[in-house]
Amino acid sequence: MGSAVAVAPGIAIFPESYDAEKRERLVARVPLPKPGTPQDIAQTVRYLCCDAPYVTGQTINVDGGRSIV
Repeated sequence: MGSAVAVAPGIAIFPESYDAEKRERLVARVPLPKPGTPQDIAQTVRYLCCDAPYVTGQTINVDGGRSIV
């Protein structure tokens, strides 16, 4: 039986169509006042795959705290 773990990313890459004002508005809603990066998401996936064998049945939010506000 395998484990079920999910990663729920927040802002990691903006669509090219988002102008600076829209990007700033979105980042302003994140408690950590900056967007994440694809590397932030990848590091979380790596942690879950390589260093967290006992983590199961969880969704890990990688969103700078956005999911708690």
